[in-house]
Amino acid sequence: MQTRVLGGEGGSRGFFGGSHGRTRTVALIAVAPVGAVLTIALQGLGLGIWVATTALVFLATIKTHRGSPLVRWQGRQRWVERAKTGTVVFKPVATRPADLDPAQGSRAERKAKTRQWNAYRDWPDGAQGMYWLQRAPGKPGIAWHAPIGEPAYLSVAFAVEGAIRGIESDAFVDLVGKAFGGLLARYGSRSALPKRVQSLTRTIPVDSAYHEAWVWEQLDEHAVPKLVASYDEVVRRTAHAGLMQRHYFVVSWPITTEFRAAAGRRGPAQAGWLALMAAEIESVRSHLVSAKLGQVDPLTAAQTAAVLRHMQAPSWPIDQAGDVDVDAPWVASHDELSATITDGIGPDGQPEQWWHRTAQIPIDSVETGPRTAMWLAPLLSRMPHPIIRTLSVQIEVAPAADARRAARTDVTHDLADLAAQREKGVLTSEELTTGLSAARSRLDDLRPGSGHHGAGWVAHLSISARTRDDLIDATAKITEAAGNAGISSLTWLDTQQAAAAACTWPIARGMKPISKPAGASVRGLLAGGGSKAAI
Repeated sequence: MQTRVLGGEGGSRGFFGGSHGRTRTVALIAVAPVGAVLTIALQGLGLGIWVATTALVFLATIKTHRGSPLVRWQGRQRWVERAKTGTVVFKPVATRPADLDPAQGSRAERKAKTRQWNAYRDWPDGAQGMYWLQRAPGKPGIAWHAPIGEPAYLSVAFAVEGAIRGIESDAFVDLVGKAFGGLLARYGSRSALPKRVQSLTRTIPVDSAYHEAWVWEQLDEHAVPKLVASYDEVVRRTAHAGLMQRHYFVVSWPITTEFRAAAGRRGPAQAGWLALMAAEIESVRSHLVSAKLGQVDPLTAAQTAAVLRHMQAPSWPIDQAGDVDVDAPWVASHDELSATITDGIGPDGQPEQWWHRTAQIPIDSVETGPRTAMWLAPLLSRMPHPIIRTLSVQIEVAPAADARRAARTDVTHDLADLAAQREKGVLTSEELTTGLSAARSRLDDLRPGSGHHGAGWVAHLSISARTRDDLIDATAKITEAAGNAGISSLTWLDTQQAAAAACTWPIARGMKPISKPAGASVRGLLAGGGSKAAI
Protein backbone atom coordinates (compact mmCIF):
# COMPACT_ATOMS: atom_id res chain seq x y z
CA MET A 1 0.00 0.00 0.00
CA GLN A 2 1.35 3.42 -0.94
CA THR A 3 2.46 5.77 1.83
CA ARG A 4 2.81 9.54 2.10
CA VAL A 5 4.61 11.58 4.73
CA LEU A 6 2.09 13.50 6.82
CA GLY A 7 2.78 15.88 9.69
CA GLY A 8 5.64 18.13 10.63
CA GLU A 9 4.08 21.48 9.85
CA GLY A 10 0.81 23.18 10.64
CA GLY A 11 1.07 26.28 8.48
CA SER A 12 3.27 28.56 6.44
CA ARG A 13 6.28 30.26 7.97
CA GLY A 14 5.80 33.51 9.80
CA PHE A 15 7.45 36.89 9.35
CA PHE A 16 10.08 36.00 11.94
CA GLY A 17 10.67 32.51 10.54
CA GLY A 18 9.14 29.27 11.74
CA SER A 19 5.43 28.59 12.15
CA HIS A 20 4.82 30.65 15.28
CA GLY A 21 1.32 31.76 14.36
CA ARG A 22 -0.19 35.06 13.39
CA THR A 23 -0.97 36.14 16.97
CA ARG A 24 2.69 36.12 18.04
CA THR A 25 3.81 37.80 14.81
CA VAL A 26 1.27 40.63 15.09
CA ALA A 27 2.04 41.14 18.79
CA LEU A 28 5.80 41.33 18.17
CA ILE A 29 5.33 43.78 15.31
CA ALA A 30 3.09 45.94 17.54
CA VAL A 31 5.55 45.83 20.46
CA ALA A 32 8.61 46.75 18.35
CA PRO A 33 7.86 50.47 17.59
CA VAL A 34 6.45 51.09 21.08
CA GLY A 35 9.56 49.54 22.63
CA ALA A 36 11.82 51.62 20.42
CA VAL A 37 10.07 54.84 21.46
CA LEU A 38 10.24 53.88 25.15
CA THR A 39 13.95 53.09 24.82
CA ILE A 40 14.65 56.51 23.29
CA ALA A 41 12.51 58.31 25.88
CA LEU A 42 13.40 56.36 29.04
CA GLN A 43 16.69 54.78 27.96
CA GLY A 44 17.54 51.85 30.28
CA LEU A 45 14.06 51.68 31.85
CA GLY A 46 12.43 51.77 28.43
CA LEU A 47 14.71 49.01 27.16
CA GLY A 48 13.81 46.89 30.19
CA ILE A 49 10.08 47.38 29.55
CA TRP A 50 10.62 46.42 25.89
CA VAL A 51 12.48 43.24 26.78
CA ALA A 52 9.93 42.28 29.45
CA THR A 53 7.01 42.87 27.10
CA THR A 54 8.64 40.82 24.34
CA ALA A 55 9.29 37.96 26.77
CA LEU A 56 5.66 38.15 27.93
CA VAL A 57 4.47 37.84 24.32
CA PHE A 58 6.62 34.74 23.80
CA LEU A 59 5.42 33.14 27.05
CA ALA A 60 1.74 33.94 26.39
CA THR A 61 1.82 32.45 22.89
CA ILE A 62 4.02 29.43 23.50
CA LYS A 63 2.37 26.21 22.31
CA THR A 64 1.61 23.37 24.75
CA HIS A 65 -0.49 20.23 24.50
CA ARG A 66 -3.30 22.21 26.15
CA GLY A 67 -2.90 25.28 23.98
CA SER A 68 -1.05 28.46 24.75
CA PRO A 69 -1.64 30.43 28.00
CA LEU A 70 -3.23 33.17 25.89
CA VAL A 71 -5.70 30.71 24.32
CA ARG A 72 -6.63 29.32 27.74
CA TRP A 73 -7.16 32.83 29.12
CA GLN A 74 -9.35 33.71 26.15
CA GLY A 75 -11.38 30.54 26.77
CA ARG A 76 -12.00 31.47 30.40
CA GLN A 77 -13.06 34.98 29.42
CA ARG A 78 -15.35 33.57 26.75
CA TRP A 79 -17.03 31.25 29.24
CA VAL A 80 -17.56 34.06 31.76
CA GLU A 81 -19.13 36.25 29.08
CA ARG A 82 -21.39 33.47 27.80
CA ALA A 83 -22.60 32.65 31.30
CA LYS A 84 -23.21 36.35 31.98
CA THR A 85 -25.30 36.88 28.83
CA GLY A 86 -27.19 33.58 29.03
CA THR A 87 -25.94 32.23 25.69
CA VAL A 88 -24.78 28.98 27.34
CA VAL A 89 -28.43 27.95 26.85
CA PHE A 90 -30.14 27.49 23.49
CA LYS A 91 -33.88 27.15 22.96
CA PRO A 92 -35.66 27.32 19.58
CA VAL A 93 -37.11 30.79 19.15
CA ALA A 94 -40.52 29.31 18.32
CA THR A 95 -40.82 28.15 21.95
CA ARG A 96 -40.26 31.60 23.48
CA PRO A 97 -43.10 32.58 25.85
CA ALA A 98 -45.24 35.41 24.54
CA ASP A 99 -45.22 37.16 27.93
CA LEU A 100 -41.41 37.27 28.24
CA ASP A 101 -40.52 40.99 28.14
CA PRO A 102 -36.97 41.93 29.19
CA ALA A 103 -37.97 45.62 29.39
CA GLN A 104 -40.32 45.13 32.36
CA GLY A 105 -39.65 44.71 36.07
CA SER A 106 -36.92 45.81 38.42
CA ARG A 107 -33.29 46.04 37.36
CA ALA A 108 -32.51 42.54 38.64
CA GLU A 109 -35.63 41.16 36.96
CA ARG A 110 -34.72 42.84 33.66
CA LYS A 111 -31.26 41.27 33.77
CA ALA A 112 -32.71 37.84 34.46
CA LYS A 113 -35.30 38.23 31.69
CA THR A 114 -32.59 39.41 29.26
CA ARG A 115 -30.59 36.26 29.94
CA GLN A 116 -33.72 34.18 29.32
CA TRP A 117 -34.48 36.14 26.14
CA ASN A 118 -30.94 35.55 24.83
CA ALA A 119 -31.44 31.79 25.16
CA TYR A 120 -34.20 31.81 22.52
CA ARG A 121 -32.45 32.03 19.16
CA ASP A 122 -33.10 31.16 15.52
CA TRP A 123 -30.05 28.90 15.29
CA PRO A 124 -27.82 27.13 17.79
CA ASP A 125 -24.22 28.24 18.10
CA GLY A 126 -22.22 27.23 15.04
CA ALA A 127 -25.19 27.24 12.64
CA GLN A 128 -26.02 30.94 12.62
CA GLY A 129 -27.17 32.39 9.32
CA MET A 130 -28.25 29.13 7.69
CA TYR A 131 -31.15 29.38 5.22
CA TRP A 132 -32.42 27.32 2.29
CA LEU A 133 -32.00 28.38 -1.31
CA GLN A 134 -33.82 25.21 -2.42
CA ARG A 135 -35.95 23.17 -0.03
CA ALA A 136 -38.60 21.62 -2.30
CA PRO A 137 -39.36 17.91 -1.74
CA GLY A 138 -37.56 15.58 -4.11
CA LYS A 139 -34.94 18.14 -5.10
CA PRO A 140 -31.38 18.52 -3.76
CA GLY A 141 -31.37 20.70 -0.67
CA ILE A 142 -29.21 23.78 -1.24
CA ALA A 143 -28.28 25.50 2.01
CA TRP A 144 -27.44 29.18 1.91
CA HIS A 145 -25.02 30.22 4.65
CA ALA A 146 -24.46 33.82 5.70
CA PRO A 147 -22.61 33.59 9.04
CA ILE A 148 -21.77 36.92 10.64
CA GLY A 149 -18.25 38.05 9.83
CA GLU A 150 -17.58 35.22 7.36
CA PRO A 151 -17.92 34.89 3.57
CA ALA A 152 -21.29 33.60 2.37
CA TYR A 153 -21.47 30.25 0.61
CA LEU A 154 -23.84 27.53 -0.60
CA SER A 155 -23.58 23.88 0.40
CA VAL A 156 -25.10 20.57 -0.66
CA ALA A 157 -24.79 17.28 1.23
CA PHE A 158 -24.39 13.97 -0.62
CA ALA A 159 -24.94 10.50 0.86
CA VAL A 160 -22.32 8.03 -0.40
CA GLU A 161 -21.77 4.32 0.15
CA GLY A 162 -18.08 4.73 0.89
CA ALA A 163 -15.00 3.71 -1.03
CA ILE A 164 -14.24 0.43 0.76
CA ARG A 165 -17.27 -1.78 1.42
CA GLY A 166 -15.62 -5.06 2.40
CA ILE A 167 -12.29 -6.84 2.14
CA GLU A 168 -10.24 -5.17 -0.59
CA SER A 169 -6.66 -5.47 -1.80
CA ASP A 170 -3.95 -2.90 -1.18
CA ALA A 171 -3.98 -2.13 -4.91
CA PHE A 172 -7.67 -1.23 -4.72
CA VAL A 173 -7.07 1.03 -1.71
CA ASP A 174 -4.30 2.81 -3.63
CA LEU A 175 -6.63 3.19 -6.62
CA VAL A 176 -9.31 4.73 -4.40
CA GLY A 177 -6.80 7.16 -2.90
CA LYS A 178 -5.65 8.23 -6.34
CA ALA A 179 -9.26 8.67 -7.47
CA PHE A 180 -10.03 10.87 -4.46
CA GLY A 181 -6.93 12.94 -5.19
CA GLY A 182 -8.25 13.41 -8.70
CA LEU A 183 -11.55 14.65 -7.24
CA LEU A 184 -9.76 17.31 -5.20
CA ALA A 185 -7.55 18.30 -8.14
CA ARG A 186 -10.70 19.21 -10.10
CA TYR A 187 -11.45 21.92 -7.56
CA GLY A 188 -7.94 23.39 -7.56
CA SER A 189 -8.46 25.13 -10.88
CA ARG A 190 -9.15 28.84 -10.66
CA SER A 191 -12.20 28.34 -12.88
CA ALA A 192 -13.76 25.72 -10.57
CA LEU A 193 -16.59 27.11 -8.45
CA PRO A 194 -16.56 24.49 -5.62
CA LYS A 195 -13.60 25.08 -3.33
CA ARG A 196 -14.15 22.96 -0.22
CA VAL A 197 -15.10 19.36 0.46
CA GLN A 198 -16.22 18.03 3.84
CA SER A 199 -16.07 14.29 4.46
CA LEU A 200 -18.30 12.99 7.26
CA THR A 201 -18.22 9.51 8.74
CA ARG A 202 -20.99 8.92 11.27
CA THR A 203 -20.75 5.82 13.49
CA ILE A 204 -24.12 4.92 15.01
CA PRO A 205 -26.01 1.89 16.37
CA VAL A 206 -27.19 -0.48 13.66
CA ASP A 207 -30.55 0.43 12.16
CA SER A 208 -32.19 -2.87 11.31
CA ALA A 209 -35.12 -1.30 9.46
CA TYR A 210 -33.71 -2.01 5.98
CA HIS A 211 -32.84 -5.60 6.86
CA GLU A 212 -36.25 -6.22 8.44
CA ALA A 213 -37.99 -4.85 5.34
CA TRP A 214 -35.89 -7.15 3.15
CA VAL A 215 -36.74 -10.15 5.37
CA TRP A 216 -40.47 -9.49 5.16
CA GLU A 217 -40.23 -9.27 1.36
CA GLN A 218 -38.38 -12.61 1.13
CA LEU A 219 -40.18 -14.46 3.94
CA ASP A 220 -42.18 -17.53 3.05
CA GLU A 221 -45.80 -17.11 4.10
CA HIS A 222 -45.72 -20.62 5.55
CA ALA A 223 -42.63 -20.00 7.72
CA VAL A 224 -42.75 -21.43 11.25
CA PRO A 225 -43.78 -18.62 13.67
CA LYS A 226 -41.27 -19.73 16.33
CA LEU A 227 -38.44 -19.56 13.77
CA VAL A 228 -39.55 -16.11 12.66
CA ALA A 229 -39.71 -14.92 16.28
CA SER A 230 -36.26 -16.37 16.99
CA TYR A 231 -34.73 -14.64 13.98
CA ASP A 232 -36.41 -11.38 14.96
CA GLU A 233 -34.81 -11.63 18.40
CA VAL A 234 -31.38 -12.19 16.85
CA VAL A 235 -31.78 -9.16 14.59
CA ARG A 236 -32.84 -6.92 17.47
CA ARG A 237 -30.02 -8.06 19.76
CA THR A 238 -27.46 -7.58 17.01
CA ALA A 239 -28.81 -4.14 16.21
CA HIS A 240 -28.63 -3.15 19.88
CA ALA A 241 -24.99 -4.21 20.29
CA GLY A 242 -23.49 -3.38 16.90
CA LEU A 243 -22.51 -0.20 15.12
CA MET A 244 -22.62 0.88 11.50
CA GLN A 245 -21.17 3.75 9.53
CA ARG A 246 -22.90 6.31 7.36
CA HIS A 247 -20.85 8.43 4.98
CA TYR A 248 -21.59 11.90 3.65
CA PHE A 249 -19.78 14.45 1.54
CA VAL A 250 -20.62 18.14 1.75
CA VAL A 251 -19.43 20.39 -1.06
CA SER A 252 -19.49 24.17 -0.69
CA TRP A 253 -19.55 26.96 -3.25
CA PRO A 254 -18.32 30.37 -2.02
CA ILE A 255 -20.49 33.18 -3.35
CA THR A 256 -17.71 35.02 -5.15
CA THR A 257 -17.65 37.43 -8.05
CA GLU A 258 -17.01 34.47 -10.37
CA PHE A 259 -20.02 32.59 -8.96
CA ARG A 260 -22.35 35.58 -9.40
CA ALA A 261 -21.14 36.14 -12.97
CA ALA A 262 -21.61 32.46 -13.86
CA ALA A 263 -25.11 32.52 -12.37
CA GLY A 264 -25.94 35.74 -14.20
CA ARG A 265 -25.15 34.08 -17.51
CA ARG A 266 -27.82 31.45 -16.82
CA GLY A 267 -30.65 33.70 -15.76
CA PRO A 268 -31.69 36.67 -13.65
CA ALA A 269 -31.38 36.71 -9.86
CA GLN A 270 -32.45 33.53 -8.04
CA ALA A 271 -33.39 31.71 -11.25
CA GLY A 272 -29.80 31.99 -12.45
CA TRP A 273 -28.46 30.71 -9.11
CA LEU A 274 -30.75 27.68 -9.21
CA ALA A 275 -29.93 26.89 -12.83
CA LEU A 276 -26.20 27.11 -12.13
CA MET A 277 -26.47 24.97 -8.98
CA ALA A 278 -28.48 22.31 -10.81
CA ALA A 279 -25.61 21.89 -13.26
CA GLU A 280 -22.99 22.07 -10.48
CA ILE A 281 -24.74 19.44 -8.33
CA GLU A 282 -24.95 16.98 -11.22
CA SER A 283 -21.29 17.64 -12.04
CA VAL A 284 -20.20 17.08 -8.42
CA ARG A 285 -22.27 13.90 -8.22
CA SER A 286 -20.44 12.51 -11.24
CA HIS A 287 -17.11 13.53 -9.69
CA LEU A 288 -17.95 11.66 -6.48
CA VAL A 289 -18.91 8.56 -8.47
CA SER A 290 -15.60 8.80 -10.37
CA ALA A 291 -13.82 8.95 -7.00
CA LYS A 292 -14.98 5.35 -6.33
CA LEU A 293 -17.45 6.36 -3.59
CA GLY A 294 -20.19 3.99 -4.73
CA GLN A 295 -23.77 5.14 -5.02
CA VAL A 296 -24.04 8.91 -4.61
CA ASP A 297 -27.31 10.72 -3.87
CA PRO A 298 -27.73 14.42 -3.08
CA LEU A 299 -29.80 14.89 0.07
CA THR A 300 -33.02 16.86 -0.01
CA ALA A 301 -33.49 19.68 2.49
CA ALA A 302 -35.68 17.39 4.63
CA GLN A 303 -33.06 14.61 4.56
CA THR A 304 -30.32 17.05 5.56
CA ALA A 305 -32.52 18.36 8.38
CA ALA A 306 -33.09 14.77 9.54
CA VAL A 307 -29.33 14.23 9.74
CA LEU A 308 -28.98 17.46 11.73
CA ARG A 309 -31.70 16.40 14.18
CA HIS A 310 -30.11 12.96 14.56
CA MET A 311 -26.69 14.42 15.33
CA GLN A 312 -28.19 16.46 18.17
CA ALA A 313 -30.37 13.59 19.44
CA PRO A 314 -28.97 10.28 18.14
CA SER A 315 -32.07 8.29 19.16
CA TRP A 316 -33.88 9.84 16.18
CA PRO A 317 -33.26 7.70 13.06
CA ILE A 318 -30.84 9.40 10.71
CA ASP A 319 -33.10 8.72 7.71
CA GLN A 320 -36.45 9.70 9.29
CA ALA A 321 -37.21 12.82 7.29
CA GLY A 322 -41.01 12.69 7.11
CA ASP A 323 -41.69 14.51 10.39
CA VAL A 324 -38.68 16.85 10.66
CA ASP A 325 -38.99 20.64 10.71
CA VAL A 326 -36.91 21.56 7.66
CA ASP A 327 -36.44 25.20 8.69
CA ALA A 328 -35.71 24.52 12.36
CA PRO A 329 -34.44 20.98 13.06
CA TRP A 330 -32.80 22.25 16.24
CA VAL A 331 -32.92 20.66 19.69
CA ALA A 332 -32.80 22.69 22.92
CA SER A 333 -29.44 22.50 24.66
CA HIS A 334 -27.31 23.92 27.45
CA ASP A 335 -23.56 24.00 27.87
CA GLU A 336 -21.18 22.93 30.54
CA LEU A 337 -17.52 23.88 30.34
CA SER A 338 -16.57 20.66 28.52
CA ALA A 339 -19.83 19.48 26.95
CA THR A 340 -23.08 20.51 25.37
CA ILE A 341 -26.21 18.72 26.55
CA THR A 342 -29.32 18.45 24.40
CA ASP A 343 -32.76 18.07 25.97
CA GLY A 344 -35.71 17.05 23.84
CA ILE A 345 -38.43 14.57 23.07
CA GLY A 346 -37.29 11.26 21.61
CA PRO A 347 -39.03 9.30 18.86
CA ASP A 348 -40.97 7.39 21.54
CA GLY A 349 -42.47 10.62 22.85
CA GLN A 350 -40.46 10.58 26.09
CA PRO A 351 -38.02 13.29 27.27
CA GLU A 352 -34.37 12.37 26.78
CA GLN A 353 -30.94 13.87 27.22
CA TRP A 354 -27.69 13.47 25.26
CA TRP A 355 -24.18 14.62 26.15
CA HIS A 356 -21.82 15.70 23.35
CA ARG A 357 -18.16 16.68 23.25
CA THR A 358 -16.11 17.81 20.27
CA ALA A 359 -12.36 18.00 19.67
CA GLN A 360 -10.21 19.37 16.91
CA ILE A 361 -7.41 17.20 15.58
CA PRO A 362 -4.50 19.68 15.52
CA ILE A 363 -2.27 19.35 12.49
CA ASP A 364 0.72 19.96 14.75
CA SER A 365 -0.27 16.90 16.80
CA VAL A 366 -0.16 14.53 13.81
CA GLU A 367 3.11 12.71 14.30
CA THR A 368 5.38 12.99 11.29
CA GLY A 369 5.86 9.77 9.37
CA PRO A 370 4.73 7.67 6.42
CA ARG A 371 0.99 6.98 6.39
CA THR A 372 -1.37 5.02 4.22
CA ALA A 373 -4.91 5.93 3.17
CA MET A 374 -6.13 3.91 6.20
CA TRP A 375 -4.31 5.94 8.85
CA LEU A 376 -7.53 7.09 10.55
CA ALA A 377 -8.95 3.55 10.80
CA PRO A 378 -8.25 3.31 14.60
CA LEU A 379 -10.81 6.08 15.08
CA LEU A 380 -13.29 4.44 12.71
CA SER A 381 -13.73 0.77 11.81
CA ARG A 382 -10.93 -0.57 14.02
CA MET A 383 -12.32 0.89 17.22
CA PRO A 384 -13.98 -1.89 19.27
CA HIS A 385 -15.88 0.38 21.66
CA PRO A 386 -19.57 1.18 20.89
CA ILE A 387 -19.17 4.95 20.92
CA ILE A 388 -21.47 7.12 18.84
CA ARG A 389 -19.11 9.48 17.02
CA THR A 390 -18.60 11.62 13.93
CA LEU A 391 -15.32 12.32 12.18
CA SER A 392 -15.34 15.38 9.94
CA VAL A 393 -12.46 16.30 7.64
CA GLN A 394 -12.68 19.49 5.60
CA ILE A 395 -10.30 20.08 2.72
CA GLU A 396 -9.95 23.34 0.82
CA VAL A 397 -7.99 23.27 -2.41
CA ALA A 398 -5.55 26.04 -3.35
CA PRO A 399 -4.39 26.68 -6.94
CA ALA A 400 -1.05 25.04 -7.72
CA ALA A 401 0.72 28.35 -8.46
CA ASP A 402 -0.20 29.81 -5.06
CA ALA A 403 0.68 26.60 -3.21
CA ARG A 404 3.99 26.32 -5.08
CA ARG A 405 4.89 29.90 -4.18
CA ALA A 406 4.09 29.27 -0.49
CA ALA A 407 6.13 26.05 -0.46
CA ARG A 408 9.09 27.80 -2.06
CA THR A 409 8.92 30.55 0.57
CA ASP A 410 8.76 27.98 3.38
CA VAL A 411 11.82 26.14 2.05
CA THR A 412 13.72 29.43 1.85
CA HIS A 413 12.80 30.40 5.43
CA ASP A 414 13.74 26.97 6.80
CA LEU A 415 17.11 26.94 5.00
CA ALA A 416 17.88 30.40 6.35
CA ASP A 417 16.93 29.40 9.90
CA LEU A 418 19.06 26.24 9.70
CA ALA A 419 22.03 28.22 8.39
CA ALA A 420 21.64 30.70 11.26
CA GLN A 421 21.63 27.89 13.82
CA ARG A 422 24.74 26.30 12.32
CA GLU A 423 26.49 29.66 12.27
CA LYS A 424 25.80 30.08 15.98
CA GLY A 425 27.23 26.62 16.62
CA VAL A 426 24.05 25.26 18.27
CA LEU A 427 22.33 21.96 17.62
CA THR A 428 19.89 22.27 14.76
CA SER A 429 16.23 21.94 15.67
CA GLU A 430 14.60 18.60 14.82
CA GLU A 431 11.30 20.41 14.30
CA LEU A 432 12.94 22.76 11.82
CA THR A 433 14.58 19.89 9.96
CA THR A 434 11.29 18.02 9.77
CA GLY A 435 9.50 21.13 8.57
CA LEU A 436 12.11 21.64 5.85
CA SER A 437 11.67 18.03 4.72
CA ALA A 438 7.89 18.45 4.55
CA ALA A 439 8.16 21.75 2.67
CA ARG A 440 10.55 20.21 0.15
CA SER A 441 8.16 17.29 -0.30
CA ARG A 442 5.31 19.72 -1.03
CA LEU A 443 7.47 21.65 -3.48
CA ASP A 444 8.36 18.43 -5.28
CA ASP A 445 4.71 17.33 -5.45
CA LEU A 446 3.71 20.71 -6.86
CA ARG A 447 6.24 20.83 -9.66
CA PRO A 448 4.75 22.21 -12.93
CA GLY A 449 2.96 19.58 -14.96
CA SER A 450 2.31 17.27 -12.00
CA GLY A 451 -1.43 18.02 -11.95
CA HIS A 452 -1.32 18.51 -8.19
CA HIS A 453 -2.70 21.45 -6.25
CA GLY A 454 -2.23 22.68 -2.73
CA ALA A 455 -4.67 22.02 0.08
CA GLY A 456 -5.42 22.96 3.64
CA TRP A 457 -7.40 20.74 5.96
CA VAL A 458 -8.98 20.63 9.39
CA ALA A 459 -10.47 17.65 11.23
CA HIS A 460 -13.01 17.52 14.07
CA LEU A 461 -14.23 14.56 16.10
CA SER A 462 -17.42 14.54 18.16
CA ILE A 463 -18.68 11.90 20.59
CA SER A 464 -22.14 11.42 22.09
CA ALA A 465 -23.31 9.58 25.20
CA ARG A 466 -26.39 9.26 27.37
CA THR A 467 -24.80 10.41 30.64
CA ARG A 468 -21.88 12.45 31.92
CA ASP A 469 -20.07 9.33 33.16
CA ASP A 470 -20.47 7.65 29.77
CA LEU A 471 -19.06 10.77 28.09
CA ILE A 472 -16.03 10.75 30.41
CA ASP A 473 -15.41 7.09 29.57
CA ALA A 474 -15.84 7.74 25.83
CA THR A 475 -13.39 10.67 26.01
CA ALA A 476 -10.68 8.43 27.45
CA LYS A 477 -11.24 5.72 24.83
CA ILE A 478 -11.27 8.18 21.93
CA THR A 479 -8.05 9.76 23.18
CA GLU A 480 -6.42 6.32 23.30
CA ALA A 481 -7.65 5.52 19.78
CA ALA A 482 -6.26 8.83 18.52
CA GLY A 483 -2.88 7.85 19.92
CA ASN A 484 -3.08 4.57 18.00
CA ALA A 485 -3.64 6.63 14.83
CA GLY A 486 -0.48 8.65 15.44
CA ILE A 487 -2.24 11.71 16.88
CA SER A 488 -0.37 12.81 19.99
CA SER A 489 -3.19 14.92 21.44
CA LEU A 490 -6.71 16.14 20.77
CA THR A 491 -7.75 19.73 21.38
CA TRP A 492 -11.10 19.56 23.17
CA LEU A 493 -12.89 22.78 22.29
CA ASP A 494 -14.07 23.51 25.80
CA THR A 495 -15.98 26.72 26.66
CA GLN A 496 -17.48 26.61 23.13
CA GLN A 497 -18.76 23.04 22.81
CA ALA A 498 -22.11 24.02 21.27
CA ALA A 499 -20.43 25.81 18.36
CA ALA A 500 -17.81 23.07 18.09
CA ALA A 501 -20.47 20.39 17.62
CA ALA A 502 -21.64 22.13 14.45
CA CYS A 503 -18.18 21.53 12.94
CA THR A 504 -19.20 17.87 12.57
CA TRP A 505 -22.61 18.59 11.04
CA PRO A 506 -23.21 18.47 7.25
CA ILE A 507 -23.06 22.25 6.86
CA ALA A 508 -19.32 22.82 6.15
CA ARG A 509 -18.59 24.96 9.19
CA GLY A 510 -15.46 25.23 11.32
CA MET A 511 -12.65 25.97 8.84
CA LYS A 512 -11.07 29.32 8.11
CA PRO A 513 -10.49 30.01 4.40
CA ILE A 514 -6.93 29.44 3.25
CA SER A 515 -5.07 32.75 3.28
CA LYS A 516 -4.07 33.85 -0.18
CA PRO A 517 -0.75 35.51 -1.02
CA ALA A 518 -1.04 39.25 -1.59
CA GLY A 519 -0.08 38.83 -5.24
CA ALA A 520 -2.83 36.26 -5.80
CA SER A 521 -5.43 38.58 -4.29
CA VAL A 522 -4.36 41.44 -6.54
CA ARG A 523 -4.45 39.20 -9.63
CA GLY A 524 -7.91 38.02 -8.64
CA LEU A 525 -9.18 41.61 -8.43
CA LEU A 526 -7.64 42.45 -11.80
CA ALA A 527 -9.14 39.33 -13.39
CA GLY A 528 -12.66 40.22 -12.29
CA GLY A 529 -15.54 37.80 -12.56
CA GLY A 530 -15.94 37.67 -16.30
CA SER A 531 -18.57 39.21 -18.52
CA LYS A 532 -22.22 38.24 -18.13
CA ALA A 533 -22.55 38.44 -21.89
CA ALA A 534 -19.91 35.74 -22.36
CA ILE A 535 -20.94 32.10 -22.63
